[in-house]
Formats: sequence, C-alpha cells, structure tokens
Amino acid sequence: MALSTKTNLGNHQFTGPHRDASSLPALSGVYIITRLVNNQHEIIDVGESSNIAQRIPSHDRMNQWERVANDGFHVWTLLANATQRMLIEQAHRLAYNPVCGER
Repeated sequence: MALSTKTNLGNHQFTGPHRDASSLPALSGVYIITRLVNNQHEIIDVGESSNIAQRIPSHDRMNQWERVANDGFHVWTLLANATQRMLIEQAHRLAYNPVCGER
C-alpha cells in the first residue's frame, strides 16, 4: 500500500503502513507517522533517519504518538539519502504541519 503526499518538492509515495518494527527498513529515509481519522490517514509527525528501523522503536516521541493516535499509529517510509531526506522532511513539515514533533 502507498501513502501519496504532495509538497513544494513534488509528489512522494511512502510505503506502509508498517505496524511493527520488524517490517521497517534498516536504511536511510523519511518516515511519516499517521493516525486514522474517519478512515483517512492523518499525518501527526514526520522525521528522517539514517536507519529507520533503529530510530522508530527508540523514538523519544513514541508516547506522544500513542497519546495522539489513541487507536494506534501507523508508520510510512520513503527511502532517501542524507541530503534528500532532510529536504523531504522539511517540505512535509511545512505542507502538513504535524501536531507532534515541533522543530
């Protein structure tokens, strides 16, 4: 399944949803955290990491995600190198203004 997003950098296709850490890629990229609202995925956080599989399970905002997404959160991923992932994360923060993880 894919989550389509649109930012000033263009359209992106995130893969997921990943419901447990074992299915996350141990690669560089951007991740989006969503919650379901009226059967639609609403973006609640965006981040980037050199290793998504390591970052998500130990994330300092995990409790915030669980609180905001009381029915469970979903993780979506997009593989990207270090330069790309920082630009993509910033563009998604501007476009979607997620409720978690203010910078």
